[in-house]
Amino acid sequence: MKKMVWIVMILLLLVGCTRTPTVTMTEEEIEARIDQKVSEKWDTFMEEKQDIKEDAGKKDSEDQVKDTQVADVLYYIHKLKDKDFTSTYGGENEKTWYTAAEELGTIGKEAIPFLIKNLETNNEYERALTLYALLLASQAEDVKTFTKGEYIEVNLDFDASTHEEYMEIAKAWWEKYKENWD
Repeated sequence: MKKMVWIVMILLLLVGCTRTPTVTMTEEEIEARIDQKVSEKWDTFMEEKQDIKEDAGKKDSEDQVKDTQVADVLYYIHKLKDKDFTSTYGGENEKTWYTAAEELGTIGKEAIPFLIKNLETNNEYERALTLYALLLASQAEDVKTFTKGEYIEVNLDFDASTHEEYMEIAKAWWEKYKENWD
């Protein structure tokens, strides 16, 4: 009988150990987990970048600038969805400065392929700022040299009903000029 009790206890213990609870995550929790993973990857990337910087004497300075720009582009694209990554200006007539979009616009040509890819986001706020960043980046001096001033003519609009039309405008512009990124 004692043997039978031990066997039943062991079986119960084994069955209890094999059950895993089902966890349901909200969309916000999933976003937070993704952001955490991206931040971890970013930190790893920056640590590796620091190691590479120590060997900078071996690398061409033009390559270093490009690597830095790509890192900046990836950082600011990640920040596009962050509603707190803004500041205000204008005193009494206060306006919002969308830091990530403005920085991507300043980077110009290097940011555009990443921004075009980012149009696929499901986050409407992020998509609006991606379109705005494309508006700015397509007006950068290093882009005007081959577009003769033609830029992506969209507006900063958080109304998602306009996004489809704006995305078509951006993609048509990209199709016309994408050979300049080869």
